[in-house]
Amino acid sequence: MLVLLLLLFLALLSIGLWAYARTVLTSAAADAARAAANYDVTGAVTTEQVAAQLGDGVVGGTRSSLRCTSGADGLLVTVTCTMDAPGIVGLLNGVMPAIEVTGHSAKETVE
Repeated sequence: MLVLLLLLFLALLSIGLWAYARTVLTSAAADAARAAANYDVTGAVTTEQVAAQLGDGVVGGTRSSLRCTSGADGLLVTVTCTMDAPGIVGLLNGVMPAIEVTGHSAKETVE
């Protein structure tokens, strides 16, 4: 019985960590979209900005798999980031589905 409870606890912990990582990545992508809208930065620069915001903690453990692209459609700037899901320990990185998020921002123009 103890083994089943431990497995259930670890599964719930993994789902919670995945949701937390998705929330942090969504926030970082939105911040990168705001920077891209104001300063016209490239996808490589947005990837560096997002990676810096992820930090060195549990969520930042899969920063090496982080890929971000940015694009503009008129006044709307979109930053899309994809990253492998972090695991409770390094051996479990990528067990959960990959995380893909999109951040949007409007360009501010002065005429």
